[in-house]
Parts: sequence; structure tokens; C-alpha cells
Amino acid sequence: MPTLQAISTRLARAEAALAGAMIAAVLAITGIGAITRYFGAPLLWADEAAIAAMIWSAFLGASALFASRGHMAIELLSERLGPGGLRGLSLAADLVVLAAALGLCALLWRWFDLPGLIRTGSAEALADESFNYIYLEPTQTLGIRKVWIWLVLPVFALGSAIHAAALVAGDLRALRRHA
Repeated sequence: MPTLQAISTRLARAEAALAGAMIAAVLAITGIGAITRYFGAPLLWADEAAIAAMIWSAFLGASALFASRGHMAIELLSERLGPGGLRGLSLAADLVVLAAALGLCALLWRWFDLPGLIRTGSAEALADESFNYIYLEPTQTLGIRKVWIWLVLPVFALGSAIHAAALVAGDLRALRRHA
């Protein structure tokens, strides 16, 4: 059975690859949009599609960076701590990230209300019952429902939680080794 660290590593690679593909899509869509505007036949949906791809890229890339602790950090305190203090600080930071990711998972579970959608049988019935229009709201020019763009949020939250849990497990192993 793969370890949590191995799962996190594979997931981070997949997230980074998808984020890169989304950046390539942004560049392609923006380029095609500029060319069509130049020739007087602008693609009305191009800007909205590029924004959606950029949103997916940002969230996927942010989650992938958690796996390697690649986000920016202020090292004022960590530079003054010894190895033991640094391990404790690392554990504390990773626990904060894990708590935030799990909190976001809980909020998204409530917002997406999948049990309510299943219970009511349709997006329309869910909206009528709960005033939750997440599954119905359309984009302005793409003509798709915004939920397809918002789905990156649960992907981000779950991925971040997995990466943070793997880091916490590694921190605890390091603390036990050096205790």
C-alpha cells in the first residue's frame, strides 16, 4: 500500500502537470483571441476561458507547492531556532495548513451540498429548496455552468489536505527520531 508521502508526491506531480497544461491553454486562448480581434472577428468567450484556465492553474499549482513547502516564507524566527525548534516550528506550520485545508473542505462540503443535490434529485429542486444556485449559475460568455470552474476548489482543498497530512506525518517521524 502506498504511503501518504508517496500519494502526496504523485498527486503533486499530477497537479503541477495539470497546472502547466492550464497555463499553456491560457497562452493559446489569449493568442488566438488576439489574432481574431486583429482580424475583426473577436472570440467573445476567449477572455472568460483564459480566466477559468488561470484560476485552475493557480489553485492546482498552489496545492502542488504545499507538497514541497514551496510557498514563500518569512524566515525571521526559523533562522534563530536550533534544529529541534525548527522541527517543532515546521510541525506547527504544517498543522495550521492542515487545519485550514480541512476547514475549507468542510465549507465546500456545505456549499456544494452534494447530499442535498442527491436528495432533491436536481439542481433546480435544490435551488428551490435551499436557495443554493451553485449548480445553476451560468458563465457570461462560455455558456457553461460556473460549477465547472468552481470544482477546482474541492480539488485544491483535498490536495492541500493530503499534502499537509503527509508533511505532518514526516514532521512527527523527524521529531521521534531526534527525541
